[in-house]
Amino acid sequence: MIPLLKRAHFQLTCLCNLSCSFCGQSKGMVGSIIPKELTLQKWLSLAEELQECAGNIPVSIMLWGGEPLLYSFFDDLANELHRRSIRLGIVTNGTLIDRHLKVLATCIDSIHISVDGMREAHNAVRGAGVFEKLHENLVMLNPIRRGQLTFLTTLTEVNLSVKGQLAELCHQMITLGPDAITLQPLMYLSSNEIKEFRNYCRTHFLCDYEQLQVWQRDDDREYLKLLRRELDILQTQQYPIPVTFTPHRYPAMEAELPHCEAPWTRVHIRYDGEVGFCTDYFNFSAGNVMETSLHEIFYGQKAELFRKAVAQNQLATCDHCPWRRQKLYNIVGE
Repeated sequence: MIPLLKRAHFQLTCLCNLSCSFCGQSKGMVGSIIPKELTLQKWLSLAEELQECAGNIPVSIMLWGGEPLLYSFFDDLANELHRRSIRLGIVTNGTLIDRHLKVLATCIDSIHISVDGMREAHNAVRGAGVFEKLHENLVMLNPIRRGQLTFLTTLTEVNLSVKGQLAELCHQMITLGPDAITLQPLMYLSSNEIKEFRNYCRTHFLCDYEQLQVWQRDDDREYLKLLRRELDILQTQQYPIPVTFTPHRYPAMEAELPHCEAPWTRVHIRYDGEVGFCTDYFNFSAGNVMETSLHEIFYGQKAELFRKAVAQNQLATCDHCPWRRQKLYNIVGE
């Protein structure tokens, strides 16, 4: 596969107004020191570089964080990227939609909102009153949005514990107005997988990732039992919109998959300028856009080293990543 850069994740900030129970970022995945975020002009310059790399191919950018709507210049950035005919997506918790209603309704092509159920389930995971605020914002957004609205539902013990609960929650969530629901299992790695990944990174990438420990979980038998039961019931249901499950490659649960294609077409640019390819595991950097051009980074030696590792299935993290199947980075419709 020949690398051709045409997509990007812009991690505008690592700040968030929530502290969700399962979130690696809220547990310290990015470390304790928060560096200065990239400026508006730098993000716009990076978008221009992305378009130059893609040539005549349409480009797309996913805006996320943290909570991207906390970025001080979000409206200015989205408006200008939209003016340049760049396809835009966003991943948001939905609580700040009312502050950015106009730009979300007019500039964003693909809106992904984290919704883990109705009031009781959602608030149990994301905090008291969060569902109520989200519901208010959806009532305002739905009549005026032009973009596709997808709910991202993380499957935890909270929304799996009662038999048939997940299937019923999907029926209920549809009343909130999404165009699709994507169900995602919890993301975690065993202690052995973490050790394997860190050893590989130290040996081949000359970097480490101590913060990966926040994803550790060694006993998942009961969780997987609940997950399989609820998915079996879900398959008996009919819904008026697409309701899909994007699995990780758990043992005996998922057949062998082709390797992730993201490093060949897309970059993940962090709030501090570091460039990688994974949206959830931040240790590897192919370079920093404050020091090197995006083109040089994407086609550079370190990027090729990472692509080689992915192609050879050397990275344990790839086995527990929903982006490998979900391909939310593709919002152009190819």
